[in-house]
Amino acid sequence: MGINHFDGVEFDLRLSSDGVLMLHHDNKIAGGKYFENQTADELKPIADTFDELMNTSEFTTPWQEDGKTVCIELKSPHPNSGVAGGWKGGSKKVDYLVDMIQMVGEAISGLDLPEGTTVIYAFDKKFLRAVNKADCQHPHAILMPHLREWSSGNFNKALATPSFIAHSMPRLMKKHREWGAPMVPCALDYLTGFTRHLTLGTTVGLSGRGLEKLTKKRKGFPAFIWPVPITEEKAVLDAGLTAITDTASPEISQLPDGSERLTKPATEPLSGTESTPWNEMSEGEHRELLAGMKKRWLWGRSVDELLSSSSANQIPWEVPRIIGHRGTGRTHHSVD
Repeated sequence: MGINHFDGVEFDLRLSSDGVLMLHHDNKIAGGKYFENQTADELKPIADTFDELMNTSEFTTPWQEDGKTVCIELKSPHPNSGVAGGWKGGSKKVDYLVDMIQMVGEAISGLDLPEGTTVIYAFDKKFLRAVNKADCQHPHAILMPHLREWSSGNFNKALATPSFIAHSMPRLMKKHREWGAPMVPCALDYLTGFTRHLTLGTTVGLSGRGLEKLTKKRKGFPAFIWPVPITEEKAVLDAGLTAITDTASPEISQLPDGSERLTKPATEPLSGTESTPWNEMSEGEHRELLAGMKKRWLWGRSVDELLSSSSANQIPWEVPRIIGHRGTGRTHHSVD
Protein backbone atom coordinates (compact mmCIF):
# COMPACT_ATOMS: atom_id res chain seq x y z
CA MET A 1 0.00 0.00 0.00
CA GLY A 2 1.31 3.44 -0.99
CA ILE A 3 0.16 4.87 2.34
CA ASN A 4 2.87 2.80 4.02
CA HIS A 5 5.66 4.19 1.82
CA PHE A 6 4.94 7.87 2.53
CA ASP A 7 3.44 10.20 5.14
CA GLY A 8 0.16 9.83 3.30
CA VAL A 9 -1.49 9.64 -0.10
CA GLU A 10 -3.61 11.68 -2.45
CA PHE A 11 -6.15 10.03 -4.70
CA ASP A 12 -8.82 11.20 -7.12
CA LEU A 13 -12.50 10.30 -6.94
CA ARG A 14 -15.05 10.22 -9.75
CA LEU A 15 -18.67 9.13 -9.87
CA SER A 16 -19.79 6.30 -12.12
CA SER A 17 -23.04 6.67 -14.05
CA ASP A 18 -24.82 4.61 -11.38
CA GLY A 19 -23.55 6.81 -8.54
CA VAL A 20 -20.56 4.88 -7.19
CA LEU A 21 -17.45 6.75 -6.01
CA MET A 22 -14.40 5.32 -7.77
CA LEU A 23 -10.67 6.00 -7.72
CA HIS A 24 -9.59 7.36 -11.10
CA HIS A 25 -7.75 10.40 -12.42
CA ASP A 26 -8.57 10.85 -16.12
CA ASN A 27 -11.94 11.97 -17.48
CA LYS A 28 -11.70 9.51 -20.39
CA ILE A 29 -10.99 5.80 -20.53
CA ALA A 30 -9.94 3.53 -23.41
CA GLY A 31 -11.89 4.13 -26.59
CA GLY A 32 -12.43 7.80 -25.76
CA LYS A 33 -15.40 7.06 -23.50
CA TYR A 34 -16.12 9.46 -20.65
CA PHE A 35 -15.63 7.91 -17.23
CA GLU A 36 -18.87 9.30 -15.79
CA ASN A 37 -20.91 7.68 -18.59
CA GLN A 38 -19.89 4.17 -17.47
CA THR A 39 -21.34 2.00 -14.72
CA ALA A 40 -19.27 0.77 -11.79
CA ASP A 41 -19.33 -2.77 -13.23
CA GLU A 42 -18.03 -1.50 -16.56
CA LEU A 43 -15.26 0.40 -14.79
CA LYS A 44 -14.29 -2.41 -12.42
CA PRO A 45 -11.33 -3.64 -14.55
CA ILE A 46 -9.61 -0.24 -14.35
CA ALA A 47 -10.81 1.42 -11.14
CA ASP A 48 -11.41 0.46 -7.52
CA THR A 49 -14.43 1.73 -5.61
CA PHE A 50 -13.99 4.09 -2.69
CA ASP A 51 -16.00 1.74 -0.47
CA GLU A 52 -13.56 -1.09 -1.25
CA LEU A 53 -10.68 1.09 -0.13
CA MET A 54 -12.51 2.12 3.04
CA ASN A 55 -12.97 -1.55 3.89
CA THR A 56 -9.28 -2.34 3.44
CA SER A 57 -7.66 -2.31 6.88
CA GLU A 58 -4.17 -2.21 5.36
CA PHE A 59 -5.12 1.28 4.17
CA THR A 60 -7.39 2.54 6.94
CA THR A 61 -5.31 1.42 9.94
CA PRO A 62 -2.28 3.67 9.18
CA TRP A 63 -4.74 6.50 8.54
CA GLN A 64 -6.37 5.93 11.92
CA GLU A 65 -3.34 5.09 14.04
CA ASP A 66 -0.09 6.35 12.49
CA GLY A 67 -0.84 10.00 11.77
CA LYS A 68 -0.98 9.44 8.01
CA THR A 69 -2.51 12.19 5.88
CA VAL A 70 -5.10 11.46 3.17
CA CYS A 71 -5.87 14.09 0.52
CA ILE A 72 -9.08 13.37 -1.40
CA GLU A 73 -9.48 15.20 -4.70
CA LEU A 74 -12.98 15.31 -6.17
CA LYS A 75 -13.05 15.31 -9.96
CA SER A 76 -15.80 17.01 -11.95
CA PRO A 77 -16.98 15.30 -15.16
CA HIS A 78 -16.02 16.49 -18.62
CA PRO A 79 -18.80 18.81 -19.90
CA ASN A 80 -19.15 16.72 -23.08
CA SER A 81 -20.20 13.77 -20.92
CA GLY A 82 -23.53 15.53 -20.40
CA VAL A 83 -23.25 14.90 -16.65
CA ALA A 84 -23.72 17.60 -14.00
CA GLY A 85 -25.35 20.03 -16.40
CA GLY A 86 -22.82 19.63 -19.19
CA TRP A 87 -21.34 22.91 -20.38
CA LYS A 88 -23.96 24.97 -18.56
CA GLY A 89 -23.15 23.45 -15.19
CA GLY A 90 -24.64 25.95 -12.78
CA SER A 91 -26.67 24.59 -9.90
CA LYS A 92 -26.52 21.07 -11.32
CA LYS A 93 -22.72 21.11 -11.01
CA VAL A 94 -23.00 22.34 -7.43
CA ASP A 95 -25.49 19.61 -6.55
CA TYR A 96 -23.28 17.00 -8.21
CA LEU A 97 -20.34 18.06 -6.03
CA VAL A 98 -22.61 18.18 -2.96
CA ASP A 99 -23.49 14.52 -3.57
CA MET A 100 -19.81 13.59 -3.84
CA ILE A 101 -18.90 15.49 -0.66
CA GLN A 102 -21.72 13.86 1.30
CA MET A 103 -20.86 10.40 -0.01
CA VAL A 104 -17.23 10.83 1.06
CA GLY A 105 -18.37 12.02 4.48
CA GLU A 106 -20.66 9.02 4.92
CA ALA A 107 -17.96 6.58 3.79
CA ILE A 108 -15.36 7.80 6.28
CA SER A 109 -17.70 8.61 9.16
CA GLY A 110 -17.36 5.16 10.71
CA LEU A 111 -13.56 5.22 10.78
CA ASP A 112 -13.31 7.54 13.80
CA LEU A 113 -10.42 9.39 12.17
CA PRO A 114 -8.28 11.80 14.21
CA GLU A 115 -8.73 15.46 13.37
CA GLY A 116 -6.15 16.85 11.01
CA THR A 117 -5.59 13.69 8.98
CA THR A 118 -7.93 14.34 6.06
CA VAL A 119 -8.52 17.10 3.55
CA ILE A 120 -10.99 17.20 0.65
CA TYR A 121 -10.26 19.47 -2.29
CA ALA A 122 -11.00 20.14 -5.96
CA PHE A 123 -10.08 22.42 -8.85
CA ASP A 124 -13.70 23.25 -9.61
CA LYS A 125 -14.63 26.88 -8.87
CA LYS A 126 -18.03 25.72 -7.60
CA PHE A 127 -16.45 23.50 -4.95
CA LEU A 128 -16.70 26.06 -2.13
CA ARG A 129 -20.40 26.63 -2.87
CA ALA A 130 -20.88 22.87 -2.75
CA VAL A 131 -18.95 22.60 0.52
CA ASN A 132 -21.22 25.18 2.14
CA LYS A 133 -24.38 23.61 0.76
CA ALA A 134 -23.27 20.14 1.88
CA ASP A 135 -22.40 21.47 5.36
CA CYS A 136 -19.07 19.68 4.98
CA GLN A 137 -17.49 18.95 8.38
CA HIS A 138 -14.11 17.93 7.01
CA PRO A 139 -11.15 20.22 6.22
CA HIS A 140 -11.32 21.42 2.64
CA ALA A 141 -9.38 23.59 0.20
CA ILE A 142 -9.19 24.71 -3.44
CA LEU A 143 -6.42 23.49 -5.74
CA MET A 144 -4.66 26.34 -7.49
CA PRO A 145 -4.34 27.49 -10.18
CA HIS A 146 -7.76 26.61 -11.62
CA LEU A 147 -7.33 23.81 -14.18
CA ARG A 148 -10.26 22.91 -16.45
CA GLU A 149 -11.75 19.44 -16.45
CA TRP A 150 -12.26 19.64 -20.21
CA SER A 151 -8.68 20.38 -21.18
CA SER A 152 -5.20 19.01 -20.60
CA GLY A 153 -1.50 19.59 -21.17
CA ASN A 154 -0.08 22.93 -22.27
CA PHE A 155 -3.47 24.21 -23.45
CA ASN A 156 -4.90 23.71 -19.98
CA LYS A 157 -1.92 25.53 -18.48
CA ALA A 158 -2.54 28.40 -20.89
CA LEU A 159 -6.18 28.58 -19.84
CA ALA A 160 -5.10 28.64 -16.19
CA THR A 161 -2.65 31.52 -16.75
CA PRO A 162 -5.03 34.35 -15.71
CA SER A 163 -5.85 32.46 -12.49
CA PHE A 164 -2.16 31.84 -11.90
CA ILE A 165 -1.10 35.45 -12.47
CA ALA A 166 -3.86 36.85 -10.24
CA HIS A 167 -2.86 34.74 -7.25
CA SER A 168 0.62 35.01 -5.82
CA MET A 169 1.38 32.35 -3.25
CA PRO A 170 1.05 34.76 -0.30
CA ARG A 171 -2.36 35.79 -1.65
CA LEU A 172 -3.38 32.14 -1.99
CA MET A 173 -2.44 31.53 1.63
CA LYS A 174 -4.42 34.57 2.77
CA LYS A 175 -7.54 33.43 0.88
CA HIS A 176 -7.31 29.90 2.22
CA ARG A 177 -6.96 31.22 5.76
CA GLU A 178 -10.13 33.24 5.21
CA TRP A 179 -11.93 30.12 3.93
CA GLY A 180 -10.88 28.21 7.03
CA ALA A 181 -8.73 25.78 5.06
CA PRO A 182 -5.99 23.96 6.99
CA MET A 183 -3.51 24.38 4.13
CA VAL A 184 -3.14 25.60 0.56
CA PRO A 185 -2.61 23.03 -2.22
CA CYS A 186 -0.82 24.73 -5.10
CA ALA A 187 1.41 24.13 -8.10
CA LEU A 188 5.20 24.07 -7.90
CA ASP A 189 5.18 26.83 -10.54
CA TYR A 190 4.51 29.36 -7.78
CA LEU A 191 7.94 28.58 -6.33
CA THR A 192 10.34 27.64 -9.13
CA GLY A 193 11.41 28.81 -12.58
CA PHE A 194 10.50 32.03 -14.35
CA THR A 195 6.79 31.41 -13.76
CA ARG A 196 7.03 32.46 -10.12
CA HIS A 197 7.81 36.00 -11.31
CA LEU A 198 4.57 36.22 -13.29
CA THR A 199 2.20 36.40 -10.33
CA LEU A 200 0.90 39.71 -9.02
CA GLY A 201 2.18 40.46 -5.55
CA THR A 202 5.15 39.12 -3.61
CA THR A 203 7.43 36.74 -5.50
CA VAL A 204 8.59 33.82 -3.38
CA GLY A 205 10.78 30.79 -3.97
CA LEU A 206 12.63 27.79 -2.56
CA SER A 207 15.97 29.47 -1.99
CA GLY A 208 17.64 32.78 -1.16
CA ARG A 209 15.52 35.87 -0.62
CA GLY A 210 12.53 34.19 -2.20
CA LEU A 211 12.53 31.55 0.52
CA GLU A 212 13.10 34.16 3.25
CA LYS A 213 10.04 36.07 2.04
CA LEU A 214 7.97 32.89 1.81
CA THR A 215 8.89 31.83 5.36
CA LYS A 216 8.04 35.25 6.81
CA LYS A 217 4.82 35.61 4.85
CA ARG A 218 3.33 32.20 5.58
CA LYS A 219 4.17 32.10 9.33
CA GLY A 220 3.83 28.35 9.26
CA PHE A 221 0.64 28.20 7.19
CA PRO A 222 0.99 24.81 5.47
CA ALA A 223 1.40 24.49 1.71
CA PHE A 224 1.03 21.19 -0.15
CA ILE A 225 3.01 21.53 -3.39
CA TRP A 226 2.27 19.51 -6.56
CA PRO A 227 3.63 17.84 -8.50
CA VAL A 228 7.09 17.76 -6.95
CA PRO A 229 9.68 15.88 -9.03
CA ILE A 230 12.25 13.92 -7.09
CA THR A 231 14.86 16.55 -8.01
CA GLU A 232 12.94 19.16 -5.98
CA GLU A 233 11.85 17.04 -3.01
CA LYS A 234 14.68 18.06 -0.71
CA ALA A 235 14.28 21.77 -1.49
CA VAL A 236 10.54 21.64 -0.80
CA LEU A 237 11.00 19.80 2.51
CA ASP A 238 13.89 22.09 3.52
CA ALA A 239 11.54 25.03 2.95
CA GLY A 240 9.12 23.48 5.47
CA LEU A 241 6.54 22.58 2.82
CA THR A 242 4.77 19.34 1.95
CA ALA A 243 5.61 17.61 -1.33
CA ILE A 244 3.00 15.70 -3.36
CA THR A 245 4.97 13.32 -5.55
CA ASP A 246 4.22 11.21 -8.61
CA THR A 247 7.48 9.31 -8.07
CA ALA A 248 5.85 6.71 -5.88
CA SER A 249 7.87 3.56 -6.50
CA PRO A 250 9.15 2.11 -3.21
CA GLU A 251 12.26 0.99 -5.10
CA ILE A 252 13.49 4.60 -5.36
CA SER A 253 15.37 5.11 -2.11
CA GLN A 254 17.91 7.72 -3.22
CA LEU A 255 17.72 11.24 -4.60
CA PRO A 256 19.52 12.04 -7.88
CA ASP A 257 22.48 13.47 -5.90
CA GLY A 258 22.96 10.10 -4.20
CA SER A 259 21.62 11.13 -0.80
CA GLU A 260 18.96 9.14 1.02
CA ARG A 261 15.36 9.86 0.06
CA LEU A 262 13.26 10.76 3.10
CA THR A 263 9.79 9.42 2.36
CA LYS A 264 8.35 9.79 5.89
CA PRO A 265 9.68 13.07 7.33
CA ALA A 266 6.48 13.53 9.37
CA THR A 267 5.42 10.05 10.44
CA GLU A 268 9.01 8.86 11.05
CA PRO A 269 10.91 12.11 11.70
CA LEU A 270 14.68 12.19 12.01
CA SER A 271 16.35 13.08 15.29
CA GLY A 272 20.02 13.31 14.46
CA THR A 273 20.68 10.19 12.39
CA GLU A 274 17.88 8.13 13.90
CA SER A 275 14.20 8.10 12.97
CA THR A 276 11.38 7.30 15.35
CA PRO A 277 7.73 6.76 14.40
CA TRP A 278 5.65 9.75 15.49
CA ASN A 279 3.13 7.49 17.23
CA GLU A 280 5.91 5.99 19.41
CA MET A 281 7.30 9.34 20.57
CA SER A 282 6.53 10.79 23.99
CA GLU A 283 4.83 14.15 24.46
CA GLY A 284 8.20 15.56 25.49
CA GLU A 285 9.77 14.32 22.26
CA HIS A 286 6.88 15.84 20.30
CA ARG A 287 7.42 19.13 22.10
CA GLU A 288 11.14 19.18 21.35
CA LEU A 289 10.62 18.29 17.68
CA LEU A 290 7.87 20.88 17.16
CA ALA A 291 9.83 23.58 18.99
CA GLY A 292 12.76 23.04 16.63
CA MET A 293 10.52 23.23 13.55
CA LYS A 294 8.73 26.31 14.86
CA LYS A 295 12.06 28.10 15.33
CA ARG A 296 13.43 27.02 11.95
CA TRP A 297 10.38 27.99 9.89
CA LEU A 298 8.97 30.84 12.03
CA TRP A 299 5.65 29.16 12.70
CA GLY A 300 3.00 31.45 14.14
CA ARG A 301 1.39 29.02 16.56
CA SER A 302 2.95 28.47 19.98
CA VAL A 303 4.40 25.09 20.91
CA ASP A 304 1.51 24.56 23.32
CA GLU A 305 -0.97 25.28 20.51
CA LEU A 306 0.86 22.83 18.26
CA LEU A 307 0.79 20.18 20.96
CA SER A 308 -2.93 20.74 21.47
CA SER A 309 -3.49 19.62 17.86
CA SER A 310 -1.14 16.66 18.31
CA SER A 311 -1.53 13.15 19.61
CA ALA A 312 0.02 9.76 18.94
CA ASN A 313 -2.06 9.50 15.77
CA GLN A 314 -2.33 13.16 14.80
CA ILE A 315 0.43 15.40 13.42
CA PRO A 316 -0.02 19.20 13.15
CA TRP A 317 -0.65 20.42 9.61
CA GLU A 318 2.49 22.57 9.78
CA VAL A 319 4.85 19.56 9.80
CA PRO A 320 6.31 18.93 6.29
CA ARG A 321 5.24 15.68 4.68
CA ILE A 322 5.68 13.67 1.51
CA ILE A 323 2.37 12.60 -0.01
CA GLY A 324 2.21 9.93 -2.71
CA HIS A 325 -0.19 10.69 -5.55
CA ARG A 326 -2.43 8.10 -7.15
CA GLY A 327 -2.60 8.31 -10.93
CA THR A 328 -4.68 6.24 -13.32
CA GLY A 329 -4.52 2.50 -12.97
CA ARG A 330 -3.04 0.06 -10.48
CA THR A 331 0.64 1.04 -10.56
CA HIS A 332 3.17 2.70 -8.24
CA HIS A 333 1.17 5.86 -8.95
CA SER A 334 -1.69 4.24 -7.02
CA VAL A 335 -2.55 3.63 -3.40
CA ASP A 336 -2.19 -0.11 -4.03
